Parts: sequence; structure tokens; C-alpha cells
Amino acid sequence: MANPYRLLALGVLGAFGVGLASLAAPRRHQAPPPPPLLPAAHAKPAEVVLSATLRPGETLSQLLARMTLRAEEARALLEQLQAVQDPRRVRAGLKVDYRVSTRTGAARRVELQLDPDHTFRADGRTGRLVGRVEEVPVRADTVVLAGAVKSSLYRAMLAAEGGVPRAERERIVDLLADKIFAWKVDFSRELQRGDGFRVLYERMVRPDGSARAGRILAVQFEVGGRLQEAYLFAHAGAEDYYDRDGESLKRAFLRAPLEFRRISSAYSTGRFHPILRRVRAHHGIDYAASSGTPIRAVGDGLVRKAGWGGGYGNVVEIWHKRGYASRYAHLRGFAPGVRQGMRVRQGQVIGYVGSTGLSTGPHLHYEFHANGRPVNPSSVRFLSGDPVPAGARAAFRGVVEQRVAAMDRVGGPVFAAARDSAAPPSGRRG
Repeated sequence: MANPYRLLALGVLGAFGVGLASLAAPRRHQAPPPPPLLPAAHAKPAEVVLSATLRPGETLSQLLARMTLRAEEARALLEQLQAVQDPRRVRAGLKVDYRVSTRTGAARRVELQLDPDHTFRADGRTGRLVGRVEEVPVRADTVVLAGAVKSSLYRAMLAAEGGVPRAERERIVDLLADKIFAWKVDFSRELQRGDGFRVLYERMVRPDGSARAGRILAVQFEVGGRLQEAYLFAHAGAEDYYDRDGESLKRAFLRAPLEFRRISSAYSTGRFHPILRRVRAHHGIDYAASSGTPIRAVGDGLVRKAGWGGGYGNVVEIWHKRGYASRYAHLRGFAPGVRQGMRVRQGQVIGYVGSTGLSTGPHLHYEFHANGRPVNPSSVRFLSGDPVPAGARAAFRGVVEQRVAAMDRVGGPVFAAARDSAAPPSGRRG
């Protein structure tokens, strides 16, 4: 049997050993409990972003009135907007984005898109709204339109190869007919079915991917079997269009007095008059157009008459240099300020298409005279502008070659005139 005193001694010694061991072991640090979480704090924004859209039938001033702007800010903004944007041209759907200070209620920024290429931005951080118009940044690309005429220049351009929108094609038509070839070609009369064309032009691409037509760089156009060419060339700080030989396309007189024109009756010395019911001379060209179509002076000159002309109805007659004169008849009315003794410039609007006098419907009767005698306007050799200077001819030829090569890479119609010029003369072996 075990000695009880021995067991008691062993127990005391064991407890003492455990105590020593606990004193020898390192004590672990106990981290204090985390403090309670505070409620989240939300700082009030310095400004709020708002927008408003012009409703159908709403004016610009009404739109600004319902925006959360101060009255004086709305007035200042409207005045600045009217200086850069005709209120009559504002359309429903116009969106205005603006920022207002949450502390003072003052407008800090206002922005609206005037058109695809211009943005109006007003800054109010200085205490008053000050706006300016900024152009949307664009990058230039080049496009070739190519095709052939079936009925008209307009329809041909809409059907041309090139993969660009209708609006760009319409602008190309305007530039070709009324700017580049306005002195050399009357597209309403001289085009024939099958005439081919190639047009190299700039396409200005916006950041959103949309684009607009820019400058026309080169044109090859077969008109009635004759190859007409135009190349844009810059020298002495100015740009102009020249043919392949460097001759200016500008002339002293335009080939036609109307834009968007269509011939209804050609020049002739004897025509059956639909009102007088007899054959009489018709020394001019009749251009059918809707009433109110603007009529432009074909050249610089002095207004000899602007008033009633009997069977001509309302008529304008202009004296030009070197014995030339032009007459514009059956006008609905005259452009503001056009009167006898007034000087006019080439392309200036002088009146509007009507049906006054002996006329069966709205049209312009146009005559051209040389030394008092009526002549066919298309038969007159007009004085041309200055050619490319001799010192710039080499640079001009380089531009022509580069742009023709760009059109050749795309392809397009083969011109009869070009084939004829490339063929060897008869009797020679090529």
C-alpha cells in the first residue's frame, strides 16, 4: 500500500512545477477590441449635371426659361447664342447640358451642339457666363466617287460607287456644278448618257465616326465626249482650280444663271410661242425652276434696267465689259437693292424665278448679247483667269500626277477622250 504522505508530497511538487512552467512561458499580447464603426459620411457634390431638350414648337428662349438657371444667366446665354446661331434654324431635339453649383445655384458650365461641326460652350466659373464656339476636331481622309451619267448629274452622283452618305454626294454635286465647273460646263444641257466621271475629295471624319465632304481635290469628267479636268492647287497663299495644262477654270461669265437648274426650252431663232400662237425668234434659254429660285448675275457689271419689261415681265438687264450684256426675264421679284445704276458682282443674286409677262409657268428666260446682238451663251469664248505661274508649274504637275494616281488605284470609268488622246495617230504603228 502506498504511503499517503509520499503521494501528498508528489502532488505538491507537481503543482509547484506547473506554476514554475507557467511563469517561464512568454505571455501573449491581447489586442484591444476595435472601436465601434462610425456612420458613413456622404459629402455633398460641388455641382450637379443637368440637361434639357428643345421640344417641338418651343423656342430657344422658352427652353432657357425652364432650365434651372438664374434669370440674368439665361438672358446672357440667349444673347450670346443669338450672336452665333439664328434662332429660326434651331430644331426640336437640340440638347443642352449644363452644370449648376450646389452651394450658390450659379451655372458653372453650359454646352450645346449647334450642328455636327460646332459646339457652343459657356464657362461661368468666373462669376458670369462667357461662351465661345468650338469646332469639332476632325481628321482628313480621301474618297473617290466614280460612275456614269444615265439621266442627270444629281442622279449619277447618288448612284456613284464610293460608299458615302447621300448628304456628302449632294454637296459634291453643288461644288461641281456651281463652284468648280460653273464657268465651263452647264450640266443641265451638256451632259450625255454614258458620260463618266471620277471625283477625288477630302472627307472630314469626326470623333463619333460621322463625316462631311470637304474640298474636292481632283475631277475627271467626260461631258458630251470631251474630257473636263479640274485640280485644286495652292500657291501664293490661295487655292484655285486648274485644268491639266495649268489654265484657270474661272471665266468672266458663268455658264448658267441658276443653281439646281433644268432646261425646258433651248436657244433657237424660231420657236412656236405658246401664248402668241405663232413662230417667233427665241434668242435665249429658258430654265424651268420653281417660283422663288434665286437668279445670279453671270458676270460683273452695271444694272441697266430693273423693272417692268412688257412681255418679258419683271426683267433685269446688265451691261458687262467688252460689249457684252445679259437679260433675265419673267422674274417674280428683284433682290433687295437691285436697281438701275447698281453694280453687281458675278454670282450675286439679282432676282427670283417667276411667271410674269408672257409666260405659261415659272421659269427664267435668259439672254446673252454681244455688241447689241443676241448670241447663244454657250458659243461665246469667255476671258479666263490667271494660269499657274511658270515658277509653280513643276509643283503643279507633281500634284496632278499624285491625284490621278490616287484615282487610278480606285478605278472607275474609262474615258473616251482619254483613250483617243492615248491612241497613236493613224498611219503610225504603236
